Amino acid sequence: MNTSPESGGMILVMGVTGAGKSTFVNALKPESVTVGHTLESTQAPPQAIQIFLNEEQTRSVTVVDTPGFDDTRRSNTQILAEITEYLVTQYALQVPLRGIIYMHSIQENRMKHSSRQFLEMFQLLCGDEALRKVKFVTTHWDNIDPEREGEALRREQQLLDEWWAPMLEKGSSNTQFSGSHDSAEGIVLDLMSDDESIVLEVQRELVDCDMELGETEAGKSLRKAIEDDIAVCKTTIDEIDTQMVNAMRSRQRSTNDGNMARDQAEIRKLRRRKIELQRTVNELEPSQRELTARGKVGRKVKKKISEEQRKANADKAKGMFASAMEVFTAVLNIVLVVVSFAIL
Repeated sequence: MNTSPESGGMILVMGVTGAGKSTFVNALKPESVTVGHTLESTQAPPQAIQIFLNEEQTRSVTVVDTPGFDDTRRSNTQILAEITEYLVTQYALQVPLRGIIYMHSIQENRMKHSSRQFLEMFQLLCGDEALRKVKFVTTHWDNIDPEREGEALRREQQLLDEWWAPMLEKGSSNTQFSGSHDSAEGIVLDLMSDDESIVLEVQRELVDCDMELGETEAGKSLRKAIEDDIAVCKTTIDEIDTQMVNAMRSRQRSTNDGNMARDQAEIRKLRRRKIELQRTVNELEPSQRELTARGKVGRKVKKKISEEQRKANADKAKGMFASAMEVFTAVLNIVLVVVSFAIL
């Protein structure tokens, strides 16, 4: 490991896939992160940007782009496990958490099911005490046509009034990200305007209380969400089965070719829908079991940290010392990019 200045803390960038996390990090340091432009999630290595806050390069903050929920390639259980692994590693290494940026695309016309689920889980991950250092940020304003700006502002107000209000009342703040470097820089500087750091509820649960992931409040929330989704799918499948029986009976009774063709088309449509729902159930059930199988994340991360620190100690004879941030990035296989310019 190369020697580098110790980070003065960390800011996590969170949100569902497509919220604009990678674009935000790239605004701080161009071409740092691969940005997806399709519905498929990108498979790029996680990135961390260390930014110096003074010319002497003695004060810095590291901004980390975290995995996004509603990923097309991984289950929400896997994403929750990855996010908690980030949080446990940071907490165990005593790297101060200076704040969390929670991103939401203003282009999202309504609050999607996945966004609602993640928002609820996010609140449980944080706990009430840490919400004072959470900034809710609406993104993609640079993609809004001027004539639709009023509509976008109404959507933002709905987020503030209906979805984010409980957290804003407990000290969170909100702002817009315009897509520019100055806009991103301002959001980071605002979180760094004081010397406060926070400890999240899930960090206490997994490290201090040695809980399993499924025992945490966030884990229990995800389990219930999965159970509810499976139940809805199975109920809908039962309803489709009834509709298919009725459609087949109607086809058998019909003497009109047009009606028979209509019934046959309806049966095909119902079958396709049933196959889709069954596929969803087949994807959710393993995710449900996986949540229990994840076990004690805190212990697993501490073991990884010990292994990485042993490697670092072997380099001491060569005069090389690993900072906590370097151990953090090594444990999580994160690419650490050091920004050479100061933003303050």
